[in-house]
Amino acid sequence: ALAGTELPPSVSGTASNVIGALVGLLVAVGFAKYVDRRPLADYGLAFGPSWLKDFGAGCVIALAGMAVALPVSLLAGWATVSEVISGGAGANALPFAVAFFVYGIQFALVAFWEELIFRGLILTSAVEGLRSRWPSDRGTVVAGVVASSLIFSIGHFPNSVAGFGSRVLLGIILGAAYVWTDSLALPIGLHFLINFAMNNVYGLVNVREAGANLAMLIRPTFTGPSQFVGANGLVNTGAWFCVAALTAGYVALRYGGLRSRLSSAYLQRD
Repeated sequence: ALAGTELPPSVSGTASNVIGALVGLLVAVGFAKYVDRRPLADYGLAFGPSWLKDFGAGCVIALAGMAVALPVSLLAGWATVSEVISGGAGANALPFAVAFFVYGIQFALVAFWEELIFRGLILTSAVEGLRSRWPSDRGTVVAGVVASSLIFSIGHFPNSVAGFGSRVLLGIILGAAYVWTDSLALPIGLHFLINFAMNNVYGLVNVREAGANLAMLIRPTFTGPSQFVGANGLVNTGAWFCVAALTAGYVALRYGGLRSRLSSAYLQRD
């Protein structure tokens, strides 16, 4: 629908994800009504104060966890900060504040529809479908998380082993947040701010040519080896592990432990 248009990158990306979010929501509504025959809220969309609290916590955790990546590259001599509050290149680039806000909307939409599809529908269906074929409840949940993470990675059309592996890791982190809380609030918050932090806050994707067009709060220039500072490099992967550790700590404190809260609810459904 947007092919051939000359919209600013932030606007075209947001417009395409408005379409993605609407399609994802329609798919979920149809699946819930005609296939699963249950409320849409059962896919982790039971909105309320608790949901908003977990969403906000996910945002803070992701922003804090991803904050370690850039200092590591700076201290190692693999990056320098070339600009602060950068609106991005291109003749049709928007002013920084506008572009930054629009990118925020874009990545919030990405997080919503991808988590609804990959965790809410696919992971839920995988767990329920495997529960009668797996010897243990824990094994069923682990298999569901892994299966949904593999599909999540393939769905991003990775062009390298590192790209595939990094998306699988991210899928496992988001899947764990979903099964630990029986809600999409925490994974949506995590997903939103991981993307937004990497692209627009800390500029960790500026190793890519397309990064020049992005509005960035901090725009670093990377000179280190790609296996370390690349978008799917070891530095960013290490930051994802920090996000995972903070997520586990938050869930343990808020919910009293790290256990699946999906399986017991699903096993009651006959």
